[in-house]
Amino acid sequence: MRQLLRRFGTFASLALLMTGSPGVAQPTPTDAPSPADAAVRREVQLVIYGAFPEALLDDISRGLWRELRVETLPVVRRELPAAAYYPPRRRYRAERLLDALEALEAESPGAGRLGLTSVDISTTKGAHRDWGIFGLGSLGGDSAVVSTHRLRRGARDDAHLRLRVVSVAVHEVGHMLGLPHCEEPACVMNDAHGSIRSVDEGPAGLGPACMEHLERVAAAGR
Repeated sequence: MRQLLRRFGTFASLALLMTGSPGVAQPTPTDAPSPADAAVRREVQLVIYGAFPEALLDDISRGLWRELRVETLPVVRRELPAAAYYPPRRRYRAERLLDALEALEAESPGAGRLGLTSVDISTTKGAHRDWGIFGLGSLGGDSAVVSTHRLRRGARDDAHLRLRVVSVAVHEVGHMLGLPHCEEPACVMNDAHGSIRSVDEGPAGLGPACMEHLERVAAAGR
């Protein structure tokens, strides 16, 4: 397993911070442009672990294309890996889910993989041995995972949950593209710092600095 130093791209939460959020901007249900209209930065395979609300899949795909020009491959389904289960807290360790995703590389060579699940996930964060999180992404790597477990808490309706899930998916796949946490308050790459508020208060989009970073990387690869 790779060192966790590459895996600090997390959206973390504490249950007591999941309520009392201000008004939420709804995601725009625009159709994604075709890949012919813009360069595809990366392909990402969607992998459902256990159960996941399939009604969110199209929104995730549109959000990843709209914000990152990431094209999603058809969904595959897998059982939750027993090796990732953490019995003391009845959770699944996110970094072990990333290991399981990386083991699927032969099924979609060259593509990244985004795991989607509804179980509670966690990782080590600073002094916290087992910190509950929304998602985890491998910085500059090939895997990320998002869970709806904590994102459901305090969600007012399906549209609110959809906004949260798409925002976290864009954030974690942004890490896969090499984007670190951003200091711009309105950027989707801003660190949640243990709260859902940054997701609820901001758009599911990149700020100018992160967009410029992606454009520089794309230009260097041409």
